[in-house]
Amino acid sequence: MIAVRILAFFITGCLLAFSVATAAQPLPAVHAAKQLHVVADDNYPPYLFRNADGQAEGYLIDLWQLWEQRTGIRVSLTATNWAEAQAMLKAGQADVIDMIFATPQREAIYDFSPPYADLPVAIYSHSSIGGITGVATLKGLQVGVQAGDACIDKLAENGVTTLMYYRNYAEMIDAARLHEIKVFCLDEYPANFYLYQQHLQSEFRKAFALYQGQFHRAVRKGDSETLRTVEDGMDLITAEEKQKLREKWFGTRIDFLPYAKWLGWSLFLLLFLGAFLLTWNLALRRRVSLRTASLNQALEELRAAHQATQEARERLTATLEAIPDMLFEFDGEGRYLDVFANSASLLAAPKERLIGKRVDEVMPAEAARIIRQTLADALVDGCDYGRTISLAINGETFWFELSATAKLNATGERHVLILSRDVTQRRKDELELRQAREEVLIAERNRGFRNLFNAAPVALAYLQGDSIELVNQVFKDLFGYTRQDIPSLAEWWLQAYPDPEYRGWVRKTWQEAVELAVVTDGKIEGREYSVTCKHGHVLQLLIGGQMVDDGLIVTLTDISRLKEVELALKEAKDFAEAANMAKSTFLANMSHEIRTPMNAILGYTHLLRKTPLSPEQAGRLGKIDDAGEHLMAVINDILDISKIEAGKLQLEQTDFSLDTVLDQVQALIANAARAKGLLVETDYGEIRYALCGDPTRLRQGLLNFANNAVKFTERGKVSLRTRLLASSEEALLFRFEVEDTGIGIPADDLPKLFQVFQQVDASTTRKYGGTGLGLAITQHLARLMGGEVGVESQLGVGSLFWFTARLQRGQAKLVERAVAISGIDALRKQRHSATPVLLVEDDPINQEVVLELLSDSGLQLDVANNGREAVDRVAARDYALILMDMQMPEMDGLEATAEIRTRLGRKEVPIIALTANAFADDRVRCLAGGMNDFIAKPLDPDLLFQTLARWLNRPVKAPVDNARPA
Repeated sequence: MIAVRILAFFITGCLLAFSVATAAQPLPAVHAAKQLHVVADDNYPPYLFRNADGQAEGYLIDLWQLWEQRTGIRVSLTATNWAEAQAMLKAGQADVIDMIFATPQREAIYDFSPPYADLPVAIYSHSSIGGITGVATLKGLQVGVQAGDACIDKLAENGVTTLMYYRNYAEMIDAARLHEIKVFCLDEYPANFYLYQQHLQSEFRKAFALYQGQFHRAVRKGDSETLRTVEDGMDLITAEEKQKLREKWFGTRIDFLPYAKWLGWSLFLLLFLGAFLLTWNLALRRRVSLRTASLNQALEELRAAHQATQEARERLTATLEAIPDMLFEFDGEGRYLDVFANSASLLAAPKERLIGKRVDEVMPAEAARIIRQTLADALVDGCDYGRTISLAINGETFWFELSATAKLNATGERHVLILSRDVTQRRKDELELRQAREEVLIAERNRGFRNLFNAAPVALAYLQGDSIELVNQVFKDLFGYTRQDIPSLAEWWLQAYPDPEYRGWVRKTWQEAVELAVVTDGKIEGREYSVTCKHGHVLQLLIGGQMVDDGLIVTLTDISRLKEVELALKEAKDFAEAANMAKSTFLANMSHEIRTPMNAILGYTHLLRKTPLSPEQAGRLGKIDDAGEHLMAVINDILDISKIEAGKLQLEQTDFSLDTVLDQVQALIANAARAKGLLVETDYGEIRYALCGDPTRLRQGLLNFANNAVKFTERGKVSLRTRLLASSEEALLFRFEVEDTGIGIPADDLPKLFQVFQQVDASTTRKYGGTGLGLAITQHLARLMGGEVGVESQLGVGSLFWFTARLQRGQAKLVERAVAISGIDALRKQRHSATPVLLVEDDPINQEVVLELLSDSGLQLDVANNGREAVDRVAARDYALILMDMQMPEMDGLEATAEIRTRLGRKEVPIIALTANAFADDRVRCLAGGMNDFIAKPLDPDLLFQTLARWLNRPVKAPVDNARPA
């Protein structure tokens, strides 16, 4: 064991002696008097990176310090981002770049050392992304890369070009942490370091290995001597020293193999010790010879480089002296570092006062701001062009155009060179040219203005102050005045407005309009004036204007003909309104005259049906009743159309049940449908609450469709349906349908429907009757209720007519539908036997009809032949109810009602209008005149009985309209 230790000490001593001897040998003289500038990536741990304090450290720092110790050549190591490191080497600002991968693209511009480390390069992806297994799967993805990295070329070779560039690995990892990128390319060593540092090792994973890279050291193409010097220096560093550095920065691996083989190696080294000592001596001699030759060659190259530098400096000085521009060098803080100017008189201050000062200390504020912006943009973009500044020098204004470019100095700091060119004369020339162009444009504009002014189709005058500068040809033709006749506004006022009072009003209104235009948009709104022309005739004009520059353009439009047309239109409108009023009066009188005898016809028909009749007599009475009802429907349609045309058709708003409306329509068509053997189906929908609207008009529109369906259907059925289409807080939209299995309508005839007096079959020999008003009325009613109408039909199959209406939700509580009972039964159940009722009616036939209708009611009826008799009878007796006609001799119904209410004080007795005046206006007049209800003639017996039953059984309340649709 002792012998082994002695042998080990001996071998170690020999190796140390060899190392010392080797280190003591100087390198070739190429860099003996030169500093070696090395650049490398500053974010590649553990080789080279910046610590928490921003200081560079790592394996390369220690390695190049050893190289400096062994070679005696000073090393300046610049740790920067990878793209800038390559740019510095290309620009000649560095001698060597370390930690560079050799690629075909780079081999064209660099000479590389042999590889000294293997580095796996991988693609990393976010844990949320799957399926990234090779380069082909990266196509179309955004891949993060470090600017200047070799993996950019490798990805491009495989067609991956959608890249996001970052200055260094740290910025790229920060972007990944913020999810700006989810895929990136990174060497495994720094990847492990940064992902662990940012706690991202579980969030990002290695997708696949892109390639195996190798670290080299490189120099510019052709600089093989520097590369040889670097590699020779690296050879002087022993393997033990390199191993210690690797253990320091990469960690120590526990390896028991060296201990096991120590003895074997010791014996092996002992055998070769003699041979080693012999070769050592020979090697020392060869190294001395080589280093001496290299030093001599380096000295010669240094002399040549010094001479070339001197020549370049002289050429630059000559160039700067030959150009009139000034050159300034600034640091990043905007501080003057150097100044070159042929003419010191153009400097803002002498050169010695500028050096070391910031621009804002010697320049005016605006000029300093522009120069600072130029510096900032040049530092970011590398250059900046085209900005100009102005300076006041010796009482005169000078203009300078700036061109800037960024550069790196010997220590790696970024400076900016600004070339300042005097463009004062050019600016003056441009200003003079611009002024000349403006003068030409003004002259051309004035010429064009005069041409347009004279060509205008309306009369124009151009004013400046109170002076009338220009009038066009239309003005002269219209008024007969020339500019010489009216040179000023004062002359215009006197001649155009001879009446002093009217002239004063015109001047006042015109001045107010001008003052308003001055403080607003310069526009004078047109106003009507009466202007007296030169030859005495008066025109009606619309006079306005627009302010332009320092003048005012006045427009004078002749509206005399327009005023005549307006007057004619007004007269025509008055005539039409008078004709419409006459038509309405005629229709009202016609309705009254027809309804009065119709009341007798239908009343006697109803009474006769209560007597024993033969089948033939009953059939004839039915036909009389049908004819009367048809005539009343025609009259009601005509009155409705009249009200529609006059815009007087109004809707009421009252609570009702939708089921009740459908039941009423079904009941009204039941007899006619039953007579033809038709089935009537009713679909009530799902609405089971009260609605608010006009049930009478709703029923009228639905009945128009239903009557047509029965009329044009010979077999099959008629269906009534309702559907809720839309619901909101404001309204409910319903669709009402009537479908039949009738004759149908040809497609070409569908557009004719819903027009007044239009029918599909309008011939005189048509099978089906009708006025052609029902569909038009329904369309208007639907639109009044916020809806529309439509039809779908197929010839020989049937038709479906529909309309929509918007209704409100009702407030009343909906009661269940009860079995309907007749009006006379309702009246009898109330047991009003011997209850006094007064009938006020001037027509004997109508008296007889009402008395016969009420003969079975048990009421005690008195008759008054006019309003005056009615007042006398009410004064003598208390009546439970009064039936009052409107038109009567001596005293009409309204006057009689007023006497009963006011003079006699009978405010509680119900007064029911019983009249042939069936217009809505008549109903309003009756209710406003003190009546409680309204029944139109011809009388509907059931409606009469129901109305009497209701009013005889309750106290007087607000009037309720039970009139049939008129």
